[in-house]
Amino acid sequence: MSAGMIVLAFFIGVILLFILITLHELGHFVIAKISKAYVYEFAIGFGPRIITWKGKETWVSIRIFPLGGFCSIASDKVDPPLGREEEDEKIPSERKMDYIARWKKTFFIIGGPLINFFVALFLITTIFSITKHKTDDMSFFGATYGQNQIVYNLIDDTIKNSNPNSTDQINQQYVIWGWEVIQTIYNSQATKDEQQSNANKIDRGGVRQDSEKVLWNNIETNNEDVFALNDNFEMINKISSTKAATYEKTVYNFINNLGFKLEEQDSNIYNTQIRFMIKHINKYDGIVDSEYDYQNKKRDFFITEWSSYYDPNEVQTNYKTEFRENNSVGIAAPTRYFSSSLNAYGYGWKDTFMQSVSILKSFGLVFTGKFNMLAGPVGVASQTAMKIQSAEKFFLYVAEISANLFILNMIFIPPLDGYRFIENIIEMIIRKELPHKVKIVLYSAGAILFALVFIGVTIKDLFL
Repeated sequence: MSAGMIVLAFFIGVILLFILITLHELGHFVIAKISKAYVYEFAIGFGPRIITWKGKETWVSIRIFPLGGFCSIASDKVDPPLGREEEDEKIPSERKMDYIARWKKTFFIIGGPLINFFVALFLITTIFSITKHKTDDMSFFGATYGQNQIVYNLIDDTIKNSNPNSTDQINQQYVIWGWEVIQTIYNSQATKDEQQSNANKIDRGGVRQDSEKVLWNNIETNNEDVFALNDNFEMINKISSTKAATYEKTVYNFINNLGFKLEEQDSNIYNTQIRFMIKHINKYDGIVDSEYDYQNKKRDFFITEWSSYYDPNEVQTNYKTEFRENNSVGIAAPTRYFSSSLNAYGYGWKDTFMQSVSILKSFGLVFTGKFNMLAGPVGVASQTAMKIQSAEKFFLYVAEISANLFILNMIFIPPLDGYRFIENIIEMIIRKELPHKVKIVLYSAGAILFALVFIGVTIKDLFL
């Protein structure tokens, strides 16, 4: 990506945060006006004013630092803005925040976060309903396959060898049910075809040669004529299952177990080969929907051919059908498809809630030492560069940030809206305000905490 595009994405990211925070503050402002509170100022940003529009009652200002905002509401406990002292004396008590009914204060507090939630909900449900899909969904079935990667080519080769006239497209409906890796001793006197032939003998009675060792095998079998060996390795799915496992379960099965080392205990040179058990599923619900002729019987699965045997003395030029130690297998998150716009809309609600709580997982990572998983304004702006080339991905990214802002502001830490909400509920129950000094201490401590987190995350985004 060019430097110009990165700079453009940075400014788009800053503007994006500016708009979402403005909408958040607008939620507070609208509820305050409906409650007939006296709003001195609706400010977008912090610091010195750049532009000010002076209304009869409320001033609207844009300030120099656009990463926040506030509504200044009349109160007996806070001094009026500079230059508006005389105006404060004329404001009726019922229009000051101190005397507004607490149930109205509750709506004022949650008005901002709710705006962020509904922006996210609108964008996600609208995009899903129109496109009838969600890309890169780790919680869906199957996987997408790189066309020059080993899984794609082994599935393709196996299908074409069994039916040369096949026009099937290798897509995420072909799902990995299990996989097997063997280690063999390289024989420099044998040709590649002879080595491959020896590997294929594994299927004849399930007998392994002395030179062969199973490094991994989670292909569960319940048929005598399927000669994959099962040594109680962690499975992706049972052979009897008619519903695919999620991509998340599948990919972590590879991530957690693909890093094995070849067991070289002598001067021999060892080789690795891999194959996969595959089933074909319906793209909407992950249910198995096809049968194949395998081992002279109709089955709902097939096992691919072994990957090619290679000469370790040769330079590997591609990974089309060869598999080496610590290679990836070439899978990525699938696309979730919806059978109708109504189903897509309904799932949009669920996805909005999932996007909202994802920020809590990020905060949890801080306490486990994974501070680098958090992103501040600079990080958000930088990530925007990866999204602006696709309108769909960009607006879903906007929705994700807005959903995160909803939950972030509802965390029970002062001075966030979530704490103010709890504080207001407590005061409603005890029918009196908490001590003012206690509030000052709590709000100050919370503000310092968030300032430190903000500074730390920004430094991380800029320099780490």
